[in-house]
Amino acid sequence: MSIARTKREKKRQLGQFLTPPPIAQQLIANLSFTRDDKVLEPSMGDGSFVIPIIEKFLSLYSGSIQTRLEKVLANNVYGVELDRELHEKCLANIKSRWGHLPQRHNFQNADFFRRHFLSANESTPSLAKGKATIPFTFIVGNPPFGGTLDPKIQDELDNEFGFRNGEKIKKETYSFFIVKSIDLLPKGGRLLFICSDTFLTIKTMRGLRRLLMNQGEVEITDLEYFSDETSHPMVVLSFVKNGYTNNIEVNGRVLPREKIELTGNFSWRVTDDLAKYFSGPTVGQYMIASSGMTVGKNEYFIREIVGGNVSEPCEFEFFDDPIDLKKEIARARLGKLSQKRVAEIRQQQASGASRRNVRVLRRSTPIEVQIPHPDYCYYNKGANEIVYTPPTHVIYWKDDGDAVITFKKNGNWYLHGVGGQPYFKREGLTWQLIAQSLHTRYLPEGYILDSGAPCAFLRQGVPRDELYFILGWTLTPPCNYLLKEVINHTKNIQSKDFERLPYPFWVSSADKREAISFVKGMVEDGLNGKRFTRSSPEISWLGAQYAFREQHLHEPEKRLVQSPLPLFEPEENLSTSFPHPVVNLRS
Repeated sequence: MSIARTKREKKRQLGQFLTPPPIAQQLIANLSFTRDDKVLEPSMGDGSFVIPIIEKFLSLYSGSIQTRLEKVLANNVYGVELDRELHEKCLANIKSRWGHLPQRHNFQNADFFRRHFLSANESTPSLAKGKATIPFTFIVGNPPFGGTLDPKIQDELDNEFGFRNGEKIKKETYSFFIVKSIDLLPKGGRLLFICSDTFLTIKTMRGLRRLLMNQGEVEITDLEYFSDETSHPMVVLSFVKNGYTNNIEVNGRVLPREKIELTGNFSWRVTDDLAKYFSGPTVGQYMIASSGMTVGKNEYFIREIVGGNVSEPCEFEFFDDPIDLKKEIARARLGKLSQKRVAEIRQQQASGASRRNVRVLRRSTPIEVQIPHPDYCYYNKGANEIVYTPPTHVIYWKDDGDAVITFKKNGNWYLHGVGGQPYFKREGLTWQLIAQSLHTRYLPEGYILDSGAPCAFLRQGVPRDELYFILGWTLTPPCNYLLKEVINHTKNIQSKDFERLPYPFWVSSADKREAISFVKGMVEDGLNGKRFTRSSPEISWLGAQYAFREQHLHEPEKRLVQSPLPLFEPEENLSTSFPHPVVNLRS
């Protein structure tokens, strides 16, 4: 996680989207408590959930309001809030509601991840390993979404909550809240959270979905409206910890595990009518997808093509940069280096060692460069276009990108890798990373890949015609629906999402040959200047051509390979001499 993320304004840093009291009251109204129940609100905010929880418990006791409130706050209701202002506001709201705040209560101004919920006579020296001895029967609330985990304990939290049953769980505040809450619940305990709907499909939350189904019963209900604070879709997660289950319930619909397993990403948004698409091979068995490169400073190296030329305001000078411990710490992840690494750097610094770096110098007057040019390569920027779009940008790539790669190596830790490098300049498919639908385009040879436009390339041994067959499929409405409904319903379309798309194994051999020829013609038309949109008649034709037809599944000639083809191994001597797109549709 970047240090910059810890410097965001407080509301974003803490992931605060406070629950409107009417919504909290409605959810709590559906719960039944007894005097033996203990309820935890791990991110209590200003008390939206705490107030109605207390109200329900008060009715279980007799005596004055003061006496009843003291019993409830001492025995039944617990809360944690990281934000001091909200913690104080919650206590003030309790006092305002009942005219009294008992001296003894269980509402703490603390970090939920540092709170262990041990009995008064117990302690633990470990941050996250302490086991709760308070038998919470309910954990309810609205955990922070998109917040910043404390950098001091981030790695330890990742070790504790970031892996379960051999699967990674995304390092995200609300997902770690869910995992810790499950740990705190005894058998039969119930979790009721309002949370982002992102965890229903995205791959990085697959481990969380499996954990929930492996440990209890799950119900998901969409919230039609949450609050004006966010337009992000929210859901209610209801979980009862009673062991492995084969079904979940989504908006009243029962979804069997066997259908969920078909999707690859263990999606909770698959349905019976969509599961059939996932019963055969995936696109990933034919193509390997990759993200591109993060340059770090686009204004240094990326140039827009205007009238066949680019304006170059910079020149690049290499120099020996003295190694300095302060600079190395500033560039390190979370500002941390191992003791061994610190000792190595100190030794290098003492001996006057240096590393090769690049200096960007501004020209007094920019020069005009005609494209194509041997010092520049086309740069695959994301575009809201389909089929094909001409190159709009180039990247300074003299000597195989020496200046760019040197700049990255000397930058912050997250810039050091060169994403997608084995696939630079290869023919493939590409699409816009942030988009509501899959804007797939043909990618000619010769491009350097941008992180904002993931790409896919044929695996070794796969016939080249598959490139056009898969391109045609990805342009169809059914494919886009499967992607955004089942595989990843967020705005991000990652490289692995593309690989998890169903391969259209149901298309007959004759229809497949016709589709390939048709898509080749579309690409050629695109190279000649034609633009396509989702409403183009060609897209409607493709939709009909790739339509799911059960009868085609019984053709003997359509028995496709069900096991993945060998992974593409990049050749050692990939050509790097393409100054402009190279296209050969007829080979």
